[in-house]
Amino acid sequence: MITNTAKHYNDDFEAQQLRLSSVNRGKWVYQLVKSFLDAGMTWDEIREGIREAGRYKGYHDFPRTGDIREFAEKFATEDLVKVNDGRVASLTDDEFVWEVNYCPMVEGWLKSTDDPEFLEKLCDICMDIDRGAMDTYGWELELKGTIAKGDGKCTICMRKGDGCACGGK
Repeated sequence: MITNTAKHYNDDFEAQQLRLSSVNRGKWVYQLVKSFLDAGMTWDEIREGIREAGRYKGYHDFPRTGDIREFAEKFATEDLVKVNDGRVASLTDDEFVWEVNYCPMVEGWLKSTDDPEFLEKLCDICMDIDRGAMDTYGWELELKGTIAKGDGKCTICMRKGDGCACGGK
């Protein structure tokens, strides 16, 4: 069973508006992916398109740096923290671990389906936007758990080089 409940920023009007926008984006993404699949595209074809969008994001939305700490500062904005009830779980010179305790995208998807396999695939494919951004740095991204899979939170490890240790988690 998927649990997806925000614990913080529930009384913050701006956070609620941003979350609502992300819930709607989740509905939109669900409909697009479902339409692409119904039209005969494969998950891998959809994934590559999303990953390419992530590469664009990596080159245009984030600083061109080799410093993962500098990247983390631009990634983990106050708005992202509020929207996702998120936090920096770990940050070293080589690794940035971002923890998400609420996902408005999942909330949007749950309005259309409760199919656990579809939700897990949809979540993983959506993370290709961030994987694509990591590609532009030559860094890796690994999911250590996701709300969509029923883990209760998402743990996203971004690491320089091969493999993500995620602080040993």
